Amino acid sequence: MTRWLDDVFFGPGPEDDPPEDADEWSSQLGELERAVAALSEKLRAEPDLRRDEARLLVKLLSDVPGILFRSIIWPAARKRAGLPAHGKGGRPRKKLAAETGRNIS
Repeated sequence: MTRWLDDVFFGPGPEDDPPEDADEWSSQLGELERAVAALSEKLRAEPDLRRDEARLLVKLLSDVPGILFRSIIWPAARKRAGLPAHGKGGRPRKKLAAETGRNIS
């Protein structure tokens, strides 16, 4: 059985234990804060930045685990940049599509 199946069915293993000393926790929290700060600066400059582009930026600039991006980094950076936590999402409504001239098919 592959490792990812173990994670799905049985949860994290012993090697996935959280750090035991305060220095490791402090280091990880500092890295998380730097990722949020860097992304919020980028969002101030480019408010229409797509989430997948932002995820790549965070991956290149920090060692924060990717699993924290959608739940912590993205909403915190958007809030810090003065943007709503969630951007416009979903398919455009027919009325809006007709006004903007965009196809919704």
